[in-house]
Amino acid sequence: ARADEASAGQPVETPNLDLDERIAPVSGRMFVKNGRHEISPTVGLSLGDAFFTKYLAGLRYAYHFGETWSVGLNGTYAVHSEPSGAVNRCDSNGQNCRAPTMDELARTPGDIGWMGSLDLSWAPLYGKISLLAQQVLHFDTYALLGAGVLESKMAPQGSPEVEAKILPALHVGVGQRYFVSRNATLRFEIRDVIYQTDAVGQPGEKDLQNQLVFTIGLSFFLGSGSEY
Repeated sequence: ARADEASAGQPVETPNLDLDERIAPVSGRMFVKNGRHEISPTVGLSLGDAFFTKYLAGLRYAYHFGETWSVGLNGTYAVHSEPSGAVNRCDSNGQNCRAPTMDELARTPGDIGWMGSLDLSWAPLYGKISLLAQQVLHFDTYALLGAGVLESKMAPQGSPEVEAKILPALHVGVGQRYFVSRNATLRFEIRDVIYQTDAVGQPGEKDLQNQLVFTIGLSFFLGSGSEY
């Protein structure tokens, strides 16, 4: 009895746990891409174009032959094009400025009908973000390099009629996927489409064009995949 009374009067010692023992870490990949097919409908628009603003719809297919590498086919169609808000048409004195019509911009570059490319993508970064200490959002960051063709619509020098030409193009871009489930991601991407077209006012000369395109896609992953 005396021993029980003595032990009852002494404080109970608690173990000194390390931080990793007191807070369970978030580890492992939520999402497996290796060996899976990715289908992604997209919407987007052109950025920084001096003459035209284009609103885009597209579809992307990719096969992931590793957790970091994939090869994909990308197709984009301009559902609507309009003169950019940065361009104005003025008289010879620089007065009476107004927004130009599409016909008045017929001889300027940048009016694209559609684009298609074959891309190689590399996703070296995989990370997690804590949302208000309640949920963990998984994401990856990728870079892509590809080649393809596009339809350029432009009137040649001395003609008011717009002609459509199929031109080769180089694609360079970066993007991020945010994993909303084990079979779907929300994807954001910016790509620079580089192509060569006729120089304005210089017959026979060529001019290098850069077309920045921003797209948002909802990707669906098919297949179970493999971690190896």
